[in-house]
Amino acid sequence: MTRSLALATCLAALCLAALLGGCAANVQLAQKPVLYVDEWVRRPDPSIIVRPENSPISPLSAVIVPLRVAQSMDMRHEVGRGVTRVIWQTWLADKVFPGLAFDEQNHWTGPDAALKRHARSGADLVIGGTITNIMFGGTAGETTISLTLEIYDARTGALLWSMAHAGMMANAQTMDYILLDRVSRLPDDPLHAIVTVLAHELGEPVRLWNQPPPPEPDEDAGPAPKPLG
Repeated sequence: MTRSLALATCLAALCLAALLGGCAANVQLAQKPVLYVDEWVRRPDPSIIVRPENSPISPLSAVIVPLRVAQSMDMRHEVGRGVTRVIWQTWLADKVFPGLAFDEQNHWTGPDAALKRHARSGADLVIGGTITNIMFGGTAGETTISLTLEIYDARTGALLWSMAHAGMMANAQTMDYILLDRVSRLPDDPLHAIVTVLAHELGEPVRLWNQPPPPEPDEDAGPAPKPLG
């Protein structure tokens, strides 16, 4: 294979990769091509410690309280409120609850205070939790967050859900290959991207519990009987 043919093959592969994945190619014939690859949120499977056995008779509404930040840091309440806002917005978009309020004027200090505050708010459930670890890396470093979420019955105070999740995004080193350079690329707000992914994965089992899909028809049962008359 000649050098020109190899270069043409490389350019074609770059364009195909850019179309199929989260990446983009910067191709200049006078220089080595650069392949920019969007980093993904690295995380384990979410942990569900407590979950209810049965779905409610009808979908329940909820109120979410800004998460507590366990670390000693400046503006901890603002950080907890900002992370919780992303979870709230994600769960609204995913329709986890038919009604989901955000108690942004307060912060989570445990279930007792939150349940007492929302005893007559009309919400069926109260949601809170803790950000156990958070590190801001911006667009150049490593951003990590781990959190727990708890969902309580607002009427009885019973713990229905207890979940934990974590994620990180890091700017990988530039990989210098023979025919191209592979450059890692982070979003403008890695923390927002991580929390959105974690919120979606934590909210999905709650949504399926709160609003289960209708059962599929039994194909072996045959057609429904026709009415008499």
